[in-house]
Amino acid sequence: MLKEVQGKNVVIALGTTDFSNVVKGEVIDVSDNWLKIQTKKTIEFIRVEAIIKISVP
Repeated sequence: MLKEVQGKNVVIALGTTDFSNVVKGEVIDVSDNWLKIQTKKTIEFIRVEAIIKISVP
């Protein structure tokens, strides 16, 4: 299912519902356990288990 967002700009919510961190950027690679995201400033690797929600605006 995550392969569907590869190459798209997304907003990813991480953490718990009480405290969440948001990452915005383009998904440049998807593996079994990680997403590679190009943000405006950096490349970030996000563990799939930490993701709460992915929005594609």
